[in-house]
Amino acid sequence: MKKIIIPVLTTFAVVLLLGGSIYGMIIVQKKHNEAQKSKAGRRDTVVSVQTGRVGRDRIDEILTFNGDIEAMQSVDIKPKIAGRLNSLAIAGERLVSEGTRVKKGQLIATLDDREWAAQLANARAALAAAKASLTASRADVLNSQAGLLNAKANTDQQRAALLSASAAVASARAARTDKEREQARQKNLLDQQATTQQNYDQAQTAADQARAEFDKAEAAEKAAEAQIRSAEAAIQQAEAAIERSKASVQQAEAALQQIEAKLHEAEINLSETKLYAPMDGVVSKKYVDPGAMVSSTTAIITIMAIDEVKVILSVPVNHLPRVTAGKTKARLRTVSLPSSIIDCTISKIYPAIDLTTRTAQVEIVLDNAPDESGNYRLKPGMYATVDMLIESRENVLAIDPSLPIRNLEKRIVYVVEGDKVRAVDTKLGIHFANKVEVRSGLQEGDEIVVVGQHRLTDGASIRRLEGNNLSLDSDK
Repeated sequence: MKKIIIPVLTTFAVVLLLGGSIYGMIIVQKKHNEAQKSKAGRRDTVVSVQTGRVGRDRIDEILTFNGDIEAMQSVDIKPKIAGRLNSLAIAGERLVSEGTRVKKGQLIATLDDREWAAQLANARAALAAAKASLTASRADVLNSQAGLLNAKANTDQQRAALLSASAAVASARAARTDKEREQARQKNLLDQQATTQQNYDQAQTAADQARAEFDKAEAAEKAAEAQIRSAEAAIQQAEAAIERSKASVQQAEAALQQIEAKLHEAEINLSETKLYAPMDGVVSKKYVDPGAMVSSTTAIITIMAIDEVKVILSVPVNHLPRVTAGKTKARLRTVSLPSSIIDCTISKIYPAIDLTTRTAQVEIVLDNAPDESGNYRLKPGMYATVDMLIESRENVLAIDPSLPIRNLEKRIVYVVEGDKVRAVDTKLGIHFANKVEVRSGLQEGDEIVVVGQHRLTDGASIRRLEGNNLSLDSDK
């Protein structure tokens, strides 16, 4: 029996607990509904506001960028050669230090030049020796050419002698043939006892003499041929001598060119012991003093050209189409000169876009002539703020940018109609300072709520406070 009663009591308690919870929720919901009705009643009450009139104004769309003032040119003066710094002065008199003004082409420093002067003297001596060697080689060519001419002339003479010797051989051969024929005839006559022994002996002697003369002529011809061969060999030797002499000339010319190059190098090195200002400017930094050892990696001074300075700005690419070099106006301010505003114009737009930042560099060039004391108003390294005029619109509807209430994609402005307001979705344009352009939704002269708009809803009743009906045109 007890086992039955306990579950029944438990169930009854649970039912009572649930019923109490439901009753409590009903009471809370009832009070919430009454509170909502109370709020709705309050929204329907009259709201105190101030109003104004929509007017026209000029609005400048301005973008602000920051940058650093830079010198138009900045050059570290470094020597091309190593050596000891002898002097650091203009014209050897006025010492160079920070703030010294220099002119392009002025002598500003010198290095010890003794070593380089000695190298130049050696190069000049080597040049003189090379020229003498070249002259001698060219003379050898002329001598070899003269030897060739002599060899050719001798060959011609030997050929003439050969012709003469050949003619003598032919004559001696004819005489020998004739004398031998006479000897044979006398021999036949003697055998027939038709002539005397004396006549035969005379014919034989004559034949022997003719043979001897022929042999002599033939030997002379061979000797002439040998002389021709010797003369032709002399020609070849002379031609070879000419080629050798020409090769010597080419070598001498090459050596001369090398020495001339070394001479030119020595002249340049000697000239590099004098350092000149590459441009008009002012010395911004001195790094070493006379007596110090310097090299091509040692900066002696830094010269800056700051009669004009520049400011480099990074402009996002979406604004770049509205920036024009030579036309877009700007104003520059710097914390170093808080009371100075400098009117300027965009001078240059760099052609490349930074792929990391998606910006383009825009350059402004500013005149920066020194005052009577030689001081520059703008100094490289100053931090500058630039207001760039992107667009200027005259006589446009304008209101305070704080008046529109953002509602999702809408910009709500409350227009006064009698004692009530109407919520108007406005389309806004360019914005600068305390003005924003109204492109649609409002008309000139419309009375709008300027104070208290955040407590309004569409169609709410209003009560104007003192100071209402103010114009929103800053010129009125």
